[in-house]
Amino acid sequence: MNKLIVPLLVAAALAGGAAAQVHQRGEQEARAQQARAVKTGPYRSVETSGQLKRGGQLPPRYRTHHYVVENWKTHRLTEPPPGHQWVQAGSDYALVAIATGVVQEVLVGR
Repeated sequence: MNKLIVPLLVAAALAGGAAAQVHQRGEQEARAQQARAVKTGPYRSVETSGQLKRGGQLPPRYRTHHYVVENWKTHRLTEPPPGHQWVQAGSDYALVAIATGVVQEVLVGR
């Protein structure tokens, strides 16, 4: 009888260790997937994601009047053409089409 119990106990211990490894791998994958979701989600900041680029859409959070640069001369920016405005995102400035939100020009770290 002992000949049967010992191998069964060893097999159960090994199976439990393998199950723990599978569970740990699953947790690591879930954390990695969650980190990827945070990086690609709609609420990441423009400064860290590099999302602010010419030809792209200005993120919705920067489309409020709070970010519009009214005194563009003080910031040493050129006069925006008709239908455009300067928007400040962190230390960057973007010349944006008002109607579409398309970025025409980006000045980094001014």
